[in-house]
Amino acid sequence: MKLLERLQNPSANSYSGGLPHDGFVMLDPAVEVLDVEIAEHRLLSHRYFETGMVVPPGDGLLEFVTTLINEPVNLTALRAQFDDQHIVEKMLASLRQHGFMHVTSQARPSAEQLEHLRSIAERARTSTLRRSIVIDLDAESSIEQISTRLNDEIHPPELLLCCAQLADHKSILGELARLRQTGIIRMHQTVVQTRHLPCDRELRRLLVRLGASVYLDRISWPVPNHPIAGLKEMVGDCVAVHLIMTPDLSILNETERVRLLTWAASAFISGLCLRLDPEALWPVSDAVEDDFVAIFNAVRAIENTLGDVLILDLPSDEVLLGHAASSTPRVGLSDFAKRFRAAYLRWRLPLLKACENDNSWSQVPEVEDKLVRAQEDLIPNHPELLLLKPGSIVVDVCGGLGRVARRLSPAVGKDGLVISVEMFRCLSDLARRFASERNFTNLHFRPGLAQRLALPDASVDAAINEWTGGIWELGLGPSMVKEMARVVRPGGRIAITHRLVQLHLASLAQPWVQYNEIYDWIRKACVHPDLTIIAERIWGQVVPSLVGEHASLWRKQYMPRLINPFDVIYRFDDSPDTRADVYLTIIAQRQ
Repeated sequence: MKLLERLQNPSANSYSGGLPHDGFVMLDPAVEVLDVEIAEHRLLSHRYFETGMVVPPGDGLLEFVTTLINEPVNLTALRAQFDDQHIVEKMLASLRQHGFMHVTSQARPSAEQLEHLRSIAERARTSTLRRSIVIDLDAESSIEQISTRLNDEIHPPELLLCCAQLADHKSILGELARLRQTGIIRMHQTVVQTRHLPCDRELRRLLVRLGASVYLDRISWPVPNHPIAGLKEMVGDCVAVHLIMTPDLSILNETERVRLLTWAASAFISGLCLRLDPEALWPVSDAVEDDFVAIFNAVRAIENTLGDVLILDLPSDEVLLGHAASSTPRVGLSDFAKRFRAAYLRWRLPLLKACENDNSWSQVPEVEDKLVRAQEDLIPNHPELLLLKPGSIVVDVCGGLGRVARRLSPAVGKDGLVISVEMFRCLSDLARRFASERNFTNLHFRPGLAQRLALPDASVDAAINEWTGGIWELGLGPSMVKEMARVVRPGGRIAITHRLVQLHLASLAQPWVQYNEIYDWIRKACVHPDLTIIAERIWGQVVPSLVGEHASLWRKQYMPRLINPFDVIYRFDDSPDTRADVYLTIIAQRQ
């Protein structure tokens, strides 16, 4: 049976994964092939590890996976069924690496044996995953203890600090901020969960220096019963605030959701954290999967308008994508709760896969930097165009993997702040990871929407948006510019950049144009009563060749894959003649 055309340069990618030559293997019984197809890709859901995996299109790939379901399969017999042994070994190793497959005996493993196999797989998986650390600040926790726990982690962890009142912990939060800024400790993300927000401005600034978001607990659904003390001051100082709520079945009521969204927009909160307990929503446990999906779709409807909604009781997107270890205890869950969680995986994984595509783009900063080279990027090399200086606060709209934010970091200095807002949480998470690895401490990465920035009026010094064609194609450009103008202080500036044309220098009469209307779209959007266009800049660069580049790095792929069709090196360029990208930047000033 033919699987795929043999990958280029197979010897560079082959490894056996330590599998015995004549052993037995089988998929974990918790692995399910989802009955959905996304751009010809199929998805695997692992209910135990709560993560997903992609089966790309290709002859025999899905059949290979289904061969391993239910009963152990002899490796010698399995290998004999397929022509390309290199690809067989790659798939076996990939399934095992992510805990989807176990090496077993000839007999199907007992429940006790399966738990043992899963524990082995979990130890192997978690050594590569980011973990969460929870600290109760109201208990006896010293800065030395917290620092030691953080530094014991292989990867910068997620830090959750819990307390009743923020104001009680100014000293320890300040020391954590100092250690972070000096590079002594690193956190992927810091969250302070509290029941009382009021604190002085110095503490709010320390939260910014710590890069912390604040989760405010015990807020009534769907809107607070009383004004929230300290909220206006917190968001006014650009601290991201999420409200923790426990909705009931009224979440299915559109009128109730509109009440929530109207209040949330007026309060400029960054997002919501929802607790969804299926046994509280359906006390007699009589709900079916359609009922579960209705709840998930209601959450999605809120997210589509608000920008950032987390479900605290269910695995995060980072867990589903295999970036972080689950912190949910697996013991003590009822069968009803397990069904609820399994339904969530079946619902959420296709949405995450839909965030990917096969267009040439990038996955890591080193590759992204080649798309627009640092030495030729207009605004970072001329921060005076946005009046940037040390201490400035900038919002980067549609920030993606954080290229613009990282480049603007030196311009605003250690006392400044760049807030990067990106619609896809998986991109914000990657951008946050890249910044943490490189020890940037003045960047905040927040899921959110270009057309609803979770910032108060006149709260930042500048706003920037670069190369987001989808915004203009969807007609959201004017709403984005309106929001950028709203959040910038009088006298502050906004900048919008997009590619005008790609020129093939050997045949200048045949330019490649993505959007013929882009100049008119941007200029018309900047016709705003509070804005005055003060400059238009045309700039560009020679397009880098992809010859010699690893193809995977230029693709949007966030979920683990059974096998990677792009695990190749580009050997030739589709357009061998020299090309140049020409960009337009329009700068406007707030009156």
